[in-house]
Amino acid sequence: MRNLCMLLSLCTTLGLFAQERLTWSTFERLQFEEVFDEASSTWLQQAEWTEDLQRWDGKAVKVTGYVIALDTESEEYALSAFPFASCFFCGAAGPETVLELVLEEEKAFTTDDIVTFTGNLQLNSDPLKFPLTLVNAVVQ
Repeated sequence: MRNLCMLLSLCTTLGLFAQERLTWSTFERLQFEEVFDEASSTWLQQAEWTEDLQRWDGKAVKVTGYVIALDTESEEYALSAFPFASCFFCGAAGPETVLELVLEEEKAFTTDDIVTFTGNLQLNSDPLKFPLTLVNAVVQ
């Protein structure tokens, strides 16, 4: 019985460290193709995922960045490699430097809070979405 308890404790502890630390530089090589969206009559950037980047799809990761409020009323946020003043939305960085957060629990943040999240990384090819989404995101 004692050995079983120790084994369960070890498995639980190892699970806490199962996430890979994701750095923003991982996606610096991400390429985009310009595609025309008929519905909005605009050109959009669609991510092109190489095999070496596809290995991240669905992985449990840990990532640190600056919180960007997308809609504070509905508590929708993104995480950026850069603060708001120089993030993707202001034109100073590429779309690979921001990811959408799908929070496991609703929580309020202030823009430019530096936060570490864990969750499952989702790679998106839909040009109407962020190329990166962190689902089941929780504050570390």
